[in-house]
Amino acid sequence: MFQFEKPEYFLALLIIPLLWLLKNWFIKRDQKQWLTIGNITTLRRSIRHTNKFEETKFILFLIALFLICVALVNPQFGKKSQKIKTSNTEIFIALDLSQSMNVQDVLPSRLVRAQLWIKQFTEQFRSEKIGLISFAGSAYLQSPLTTDMATIQHISSSLEPGTVTDQGTSLASAIELALSSFLKKNDSHKVLILLTDGEDHEGEAIEMAKKAADQNIHLICVPIGTEQGGQIPVFSPQGTNYKRDEKGNPIISKPNRELLKQIGSLSNGQLIEISSGESVFEDLKKEFSKISKQEVAETSFEEFQSYYQYFLFIGLVCISVILWKGRKK
Repeated sequence: MFQFEKPEYFLALLIIPLLWLLKNWFIKRDQKQWLTIGNITTLRRSIRHTNKFEETKFILFLIALFLICVALVNPQFGKKSQKIKTSNTEIFIALDLSQSMNVQDVLPSRLVRAQLWIKQFTEQFRSEKIGLISFAGSAYLQSPLTTDMATIQHISSSLEPGTVTDQGTSLASAIELALSSFLKKNDSHKVLILLTDGEDHEGEAIEMAKKAADQNIHLICVPIGTEQGGQIPVFSPQGTNYKRDEKGNPIISKPNRELLKQIGSLSNGQLIEISSGESVFEDLKKEFSKISKQEVAETSFEEFQSYYQYFLFIGLVCISVILWKGRKK
């Protein structure tokens, strides 16, 4: 297989015949001048006709110009075809952006740890279709289902509680938005991953989990935070304070693992600990393998090898010879 990456640079080759015509025009002009004088011997000694180096130098220059133009066009040879098997599993990741995600019982914070987990997850499951939802008191679709993992990583890393005006934690709204965001009229198997500390301030999460189970959507809950919990920081220009209750006591946020475990069990899913390291992804692969998949799709792509550097090298060698010969002379 062969192709030119930038065929528009072929237009630069037009300068070669133009230079050739211009050179011949100068030669004929000199011939006319010398013939007018009538001195044939002097004519034969004309530099442009008797100096073989000048002629060779000009030809080398045209060759170098041709090779540099070919390098700009960038000829590419070879075809590398690969087939990537992609399953028809659709996955939404729902990231909790409530203020309690700023708690630092998991360093550097629950939110940063969750964002790192999303990056690791997308690197492990590049063949899946993945979408991103953020939620606090309400849920927001940050990215529809896509195979562009770089987009998911970029968006998730830029999210923070300040981007959500409706604070609180509504697991139900995240599940409900995911139900409406999965692709319709296909046989894909659907998974929703909840990255949250599990503090559900709005309720109705159990009811939505049952609804997800009715639609054959598997909920996988990944709790963020330790059993001891931590104080909820409130950042301001004056410094960092911590949330307090009506009596002035610090509010301690603890992950509600029992609720998340119940949500997972109601929808044929499970609870997976983020502290499990790399093994958590192996657990997810096992979980996904339990979800029956339809026929996989095969996508082929072509990868061409560029060879512009060879033409550029030879062209530069020709120019080097011209300069070297000129200095020697």
